[in-house]
Order: sequence, then C-alpha cells, then structure tokens
Amino acid sequence: MRTRDFASVALWRLVLTAAVAMIFAVPHLRGADAASLVSQPSTQSANNEGRIVFWNRFIADQRETLSGATAQERAERAIQRLEELPLNVKADEIALRPIKIEAQNGIAVVCKGRALFFLGENDLDKESGESLEVVAQVALRNLNDALQARAEERSWPVIRSGLLFTFVGLLLFVSLSVVVWKASSRALAFLRSREQTFPTKMRLLGIDLLPYLAAVVYSLVRTIAWIFTLTGLFLWVTLSLRRFPYTEPWGNEAGGYVLQLLRQLGSTAVYSLPGLLAVFFIVLATRLIVRLARALFEQIATGRVQVSWMDADLARATQRIFAAVAWVFAVIVAYPFIPGSKTDAFKGISVFLGLVISLGSTGIVNQIMSGLFVVYSKALKTGEWVLVNDTEGEVLDVGLLAAKIRTIEGQEVTIPNSVLVGTSTTNYSRLGFPDGMIISSTITIGYDAPWRQVQALLLRAADRTRNIRKVPEPYVLQEGTVGLLRRVHADCATGK
Repeated sequence: MRTRDFASVALWRLVLTAAVAMIFAVPHLRGADAASLVSQPSTQSANNEGRIVFWNRFIADQRETLSGATAQERAERAIQRLEELPLNVKADEIALRPIKIEAQNGIAVVCKGRALFFLGENDLDKESGESLEVVAQVALRNLNDALQARAEERSWPVIRSGLLFTFVGLLLFVSLSVVVWKASSRALAFLRSREQTFPTKMRLLGIDLLPYLAAVVYSLVRTIAWIFTLTGLFLWVTLSLRRFPYTEPWGNEAGGYVLQLLRQLGSTAVYSLPGLLAVFFIVLATRLIVRLARALFEQIATGRVQVSWMDADLARATQRIFAAVAWVFAVIVAYPFIPGSKTDAFKGISVFLGLVISLGSTGIVNQIMSGLFVVYSKALKTGEWVLVNDTEGEVLDVGLLAAKIRTIEGQEVTIPNSVLVGTSTTNYSRLGFPDGMIISSTITIGYDAPWRQVQALLLRAADRTRNIRKVPEPYVLQEGTVGLLRRVHADCATGK
C-alpha cells in the first residue's frame, strides 16, 4: 500500500512538473533562443561567428566583419529585420540578389527591395568546401520554412489539433504510468513473499547474501518502472512539441540530444571499466590483508601465538591502527583510478571534504593520539583495578578514543583518553602480588570505643571475606587522632 501511494504521488508530481515546465519554458525560450544562439562562439578563436535564428529555426551563419560590424552584430541586425517582416509576407516575396560590398562578392536576401542579410564569400566555411550559391539557397529555404511556421502558428486548426494531441497523449502517458507502477508494486509484493519462503540460504565467506541480492532485485524493479515512466514522459513531451510550429525543432532535436547523451554516458562507462576494475582489486586485496592481519593479532591477543615484538595487551589496538593505515593507503593508491578523479569538480570536492574533516576532527585526533600514548605506555590494561579522579573500578577496555571502567556499583564509566593523559591514575593491580593486590580502608572511631575490640572485628571481617589471602596476614593500625576521633587503617591482600 505504501509503494502504491508513493508511486502515485511521484507520478503526479512528475506529470505536473513536466506540464509546468512546458508552459513556462516556451515563452522564455522564445525570447532568449535567438540571442543565445547568436552568441555561440566559433570553434576558431580568430573569428567571432554569429548565427541567424528566426522563429526558432536556423537560417545562416555570419563569419566575418563587414563595414565595421562584427559577425555577431551582423547576425543581430539580420534577426531584427526578420522579426520586423509583416505577418502576411509570402515566400515568393523573398528573393536572392547578387551584390558586391567592399570588394567582396556575395548574395543578399531581400524582401520587397529591402536587404534582410548579406552572405559573402568570407562567410563560407572554407574547410567544408561550401559554395556561395548553395549556402544562399539553403538560407532561402530555411527562411521560407520559418515564415511558413510563423503563419501556421496563428492558424486555429493547427493549434487545436496540437492541443488535442497533447491532451490525448497525456491521458495515455498517465494510463501507461499507472499500469507500470501497479505492475511493479505487485512484482515487489510477490518477490517479498518469495524471499520469506526461500528454501536455502546463500552464504559467501560467512555472509548471508540473500538480503543483499533481494535489495538489488527490488531496486532493479523500481529502476525499470522509472525507465518506462521517463521514456513515456519523454515521448509525450517530444511528440507534443512537434505538433506546434514554433517548438517543432525542439521536438525533432530532442531525440538526437538524448541519443548523444546516452552515447556519451555509454562511452564514459566503457572507458571507466579498467579504472573500476583496478579499484575493485585494490579494495579486495586490502580487505584480504586486513582480514589476515586481524586473524594474526587476534591470536596474539588471546595468547595462542606469542611473539617477542608485541605484547598480548597491545595486539587489538595495533590491529585497529594497522587496518586504518591499510585502508588509507588503499584510498591513496585507488584514487587515480576512480572515474572522474582528474576533473576539477572532483578535485574541488576532495579539497572541500579534506578541509571539513581537518577542521572537524581536531578533537578526534587529540583523543586518538592520547589513546596511542595510553595504550603503548601500558598505563592501563584490561582487568586492572584503577582509580581515575573519583572513578574507581575495573578496566573493561582501552580504545583509541576512550577507556571503559566498571565501578563497584556495576556502572560503566567512559573516560576520554585526553583525561587519562592529563590526570593522575592510581593502579592497584600493577605492582601488587603476582596473584592479587593490596586493598586498604580507613575508618574513624570515638575515644570511648574499645580499640582492641574494633581491631578484632576488622580482622574477623577480613577473615570471613572471600578472596582475602591468609598470607600475608591482614593487619590493622591505629594511625592517630582527628579531633576527638581516632583514625584506624586496615590493609589486606586479595587472591584465591
């Protein structure tokens, strides 16, 4: 049901966007099309070419300066004269007349004795071997087509048939899209039901591949539905544009644009395959090396493998550092093979991301460096009993960013490594007996309390407490007085 609602909303948004774009784009393009095409630069840097465009149709090119006017200025003046032509002008009123301007032979396109534009010998594309007569005939034919299109634009039967065709095409497009999205919804529902009852599990290297393959299939079904929808939208837009005289060139050229874009994307994808293959092998090799190193460091950490150059307590931290360095090196090696990595946009994004990471990871780098100091200085080890500031408990883990301590109350306290480096840490286990540590307690008693009875009670409590060693024996000392109270200190050794 959610897929159906999403498909309906997406479909109607797509249709409304296309309709609004067609309504508002044509008036703006009509006024800007000529100016934009006129200002197209030539492939030759020495000459400024100007293109004459009338009623959204190409007429001719101007390539040389004439009478102090550049090619672009000549084209702009020609467009202005063509737009000033009366609406009732006929094609037989346009003629070609050979003239000579500034010792340059050429042909002028005239209407009722008025020159619309001039085509000279210097306006020809000499590399393609154009002739003046052929270029003039082509310009005349293009101008006649443009005048005919302008006349048809004001014909109600033409406009009516175009609107009717557009409306019918929209209904067909919406119907096709609804059918496509309903079919995709049913296909997704069927595939999800089959996924739940799939008889076997597909595993590779201990990983169940079925959820990932199912996600790929679901995405493929949605992609096919979007392809059909966008194809229908493209056909409706292009065929509708062809039904109106002014937008007919856009409809005719849209297919070529799309095919050219698809051709470019295809060639780019083909040329990118070697680079993607290299990146794939680099990632695969790095992943294999990291997995082998993890297995080695795990064995060192558990004591199954003993080496002289590393303690078991440092194995896990060293494994994390090795994995991070390996992946950073893999990114550096694979970077030149990534498609588009040599473009300015990719380089700019890389610099921006590097700057953001550099500014945002200052605290993280500080914690990592402090963590390296804590780990490799062996200030803390897992299982030791420590006191950090006011936190006392057993060390559960020492990571690159923080250490975790479990207190007597069973609470887990996370202490950043920068705090460990910047404060004093009391380690009760490091210099203790081989199988235990010394714990102490200080209490205060009143002067009227029997000292020997208090001593006996403390020693009996130590004797009845589990994991308190008999040798060396616990002892109780009277340290001194605090005001009207006496302070008593008791020490005992732990062990099994």
